[in-house]
Amino acid sequence: MENNERWFASISRQDWSFERRGDQDAARHNEKVKEIIKDNLEGVISDGEIITADPRSKKTIKVPMRSLELPRFRYGDEREGIGMGEGGSQPGDGVGDPGKEAGTDPGEEYYEAELSLQEIQEMVFEDLGLPRIKPKEQKDIPSEIVKYDDVRHNRSPSGLDISRTIMQNMLRNAQDYGVAEIKGISPEDYRVRRWEEDVRPENSAVVIAMADISGSMGDFEKYITRAFCWWTVSFLRTKFPEVELVFISHDTEAQEVTEKQFFSRGTGGGTRCSAPNELALELLQHRYPPTSHNVYPLHFSDGDNQYGDNPRCVDLVQQLLDSEVNQYAYIQIGKTSSSGLLNEYTKNISDERFKGLKITEKEGVLAALKKVFNPEEQED
Repeated sequence: MENNERWFASISRQDWSFERRGDQDAARHNEKVKEIIKDNLEGVISDGEIITADPRSKKTIKVPMRSLELPRFRYGDEREGIGMGEGGSQPGDGVGDPGKEAGTDPGEEYYEAELSLQEIQEMVFEDLGLPRIKPKEQKDIPSEIVKYDDVRHNRSPSGLDISRTIMQNMLRNAQDYGVAEIKGISPEDYRVRRWEEDVRPENSAVVIAMADISGSMGDFEKYITRAFCWWTVSFLRTKFPEVELVFISHDTEAQEVTEKQFFSRGTGGGTRCSAPNELALELLQHRYPPTSHNVYPLHFSDGDNQYGDNPRCVDLVQQLLDSEVNQYAYIQIGKTSSSGLLNEYTKNISDERFKGLKITEKEGVLAALKKVFNPEEQED
């Protein structure tokens, strides 16, 4: 090699981070969209498109929100104006209808973000749970969790444990050939995992949903009742699939109905709010004793009760609380005057397990859900 020859070597590394930047930006954008929607869930969860859907469906919901665009290039040229008119106009000529003046305030840009129903449910259910839940004397309920409890030799690769199979192969090669290497894996090396269903004790619970269907329940009251109950049923079946649900409808009389009837029955007749509480008390005495169940009565009404029935309602709710139900929640819907049933409850019941709430607008559903299903609220 001659002295004037020079050799150069360079070391380079391919940087793929820029190639992934678009996906990273899109993922960050999607997370930002979810954060904005989560901050505005009050208006989302009472949407009629949601509460008429099957809670287990794969339905996609379009949620309107203020525009949140990804950064992008906008191309143009150096000319002062854009576009082209038809010509023939002179400076100072009017444009459009001279009788109407253009607005001076800028508009807000909105677009629709598409989320699956499951994604919205996850946002709503994140902070919900059953309050004051306690262990009860009840049979064990099999959970959906699979427990792997053994590893065995088996010639079938079904349920193959790869790491243990490789270890067995290396051990066999070390014994046969003196070298612990991965080579010639055969059925003799297979190690499979054996499993069984894990049976765990669950806290048995029942939610008794009672709805006023009297003639005083207008469209707004019926809508809010349906929205609250839809989210309640969806929440319980998602996070507590073994919880039992009992549905009661009432006007002056109460009766247990199916879920479909509960959500679709028409309204009419007078109102006697003591009727569903009487039926709930009977259910506790004959079907769901609090000694073996966590019980959560939940009553919806506009508070416009039959004259003279309010004291009876107060007495029955106190009896339910004395029967050791975990919580009794009364949700009054609409703008009923101060003489409504909620006022009677709050004046005469001091038990902290009683929850009296009022919903006067659609946006109040989420706050009410969080107060009724507050998992952090426990007995001392």
